[in-house]
Amino acid sequence: MKSGNTSYRMLDPDNCAMCGMCLNHCPTYKISNNESESPRGRISIIHGLNDSLLEPSESALKHINSCTLCMACETVCPAKVDFYQLMTDARNKYFKDQRIIFKIKTVLISFLLTKNYIKRFITLVVSTLNKKPLNKINKKLFKFMNYTQIQDKYAKINYNTQGNIGIFTGCASNIFQSDVANSCVKILKKNNINSEIIKNIECCGSLNYNSGRIKKGSKQNIAAMKEFRKDKYEKIIGYASGCSTFINKNKKDATYQDATSYVLEVLANNKNNNFKITNKNICIHMPCTTKSAEIDFSKLMAVLNNIPSLKVFTFEDNYCCGAGAQNILHNNENSIDIIKPKIEFIKSNNIDLVLTYNVGCSLNFINSINLKNINKVQVMHPITFLNSNLV
Repeated sequence: MKSGNTSYRMLDPDNCAMCGMCLNHCPTYKISNNESESPRGRISIIHGLNDSLLEPSESALKHINSCTLCMACETVCPAKVDFYQLMTDARNKYFKDQRIIFKIKTVLISFLLTKNYIKRFITLVVSTLNKKPLNKINKKLFKFMNYTQIQDKYAKINYNTQGNIGIFTGCASNIFQSDVANSCVKILKKNNINSEIIKNIECCGSLNYNSGRIKKGSKQNIAAMKEFRKDKYEKIIGYASGCSTFINKNKKDATYQDATSYVLEVLANNKNNNFKITNKNICIHMPCTTKSAEIDFSKLMAVLNNIPSLKVFTFEDNYCCGAGAQNILHNNENSIDIIKPKIEFIKSNNIDLVLTYNVGCSLNFINSINLKNINKVQVMHPITFLNSNLV
C-alpha cells in the first residue's frame, strides 16, 4: 500500500488479514456492535486516511480516539499486527485535525499532571475537597476526585527516606494514589530493604505518547530513562501499571520493575510476614496492562489468599475497564458503559473493596461507583491494602 502522504512513515494497515478474530476481544466493539469501533474497523479507517480516501473528519477520528489501547486485539491477532504503534502513530499524525476541545483537554491534562508545582496545587485542592464539610460538594462536582473512596485520610508523600530502591510515583498516581508510595516504603522497611521516593521525574511519557503527542512523550521518556540509569539505585520500581507498560517498551538497560511485582516477590521470599484477620469481601481487578507491566496476577492472588478471613473475588468480565488512553477524559460515556458489568458484579456480590494497580482504572471505578451511589465500596491499590494488613 502506498500512502497518500509519503513523507510520513507508518505501519502498513494491510498487514491486517481482516479475519475478525479480534472482534470479540475488543471492549468498544462489545458495547457498540459497530464495526468502526473494532480493531479492524479502525485499521480500515487508518488505511483510508493514509491513502486520502477519507478526510480526517471528526466522525473518522472519534473511532481512533475511542480505542482504549488495551491491546487485547494484539494477543489474538494471527497476523501479529503491531496495533499499539499503528494507533499511536495515527493519533500523532492526525492530532492537528482533532477538534479544538480534544486538543485543549489533551494539552491541559498533560500540563496539570506533569508539572510539579501544578501537581502540588492539585494535591492541596484534592486534600481540601476530601474534608468532611466539603465531601458532598466534592462528590457532585468532582466524582472521580472523591478520594475518600480510596483512603480515609489523604496521604502526604514522605520524601525523607534514603535507600537503594528508587520508587517512581508517576504523574496522575502521584496525586491520586500518593499513599501507595509510602506503603511501598513501609513494606520494604519491614523486610529490611531501604528505599527512596524519586522526586525529579515529570512523567514516563505515556500520557502524551498515547494521546498523539509522540514527540513530547518521547522527550519525557528519554529524560526519565536517563534518571533511571543513574548508579544511585539498584532498582527502580513504579506502582502505576500503565507507566510500567510504557517504560517496559523503552527501558533497554534501565533496571526497572513494576512495584506490585517487586513487592509480591519480597513478601513471597519472607515467610515471617503475617497478616491481620480481615473480614472483607474484596474483588481483584486485573488491568489490561497486567501482562505488559509483567505483573504475576496469580502471585497476587496467592498472597491475598494467605490473609485470614478474607474472601477474594475476581471479575467474571475480562474486558478492559474503559479508562485507558484518556478515554475517561475524552469518552467518558464509553468508559462508564464498558465498566458497567464490573459495577454490577460489585453490587451483586456485596464487595467491600476493589483492588486495582492502575490509576486510570481506579478513577474509573471511583467515578462509576459514585454514579451508582454504592457508598460502602472502596477502591485501593493492592500495595496499600497489603501494607495496611501486614502485622
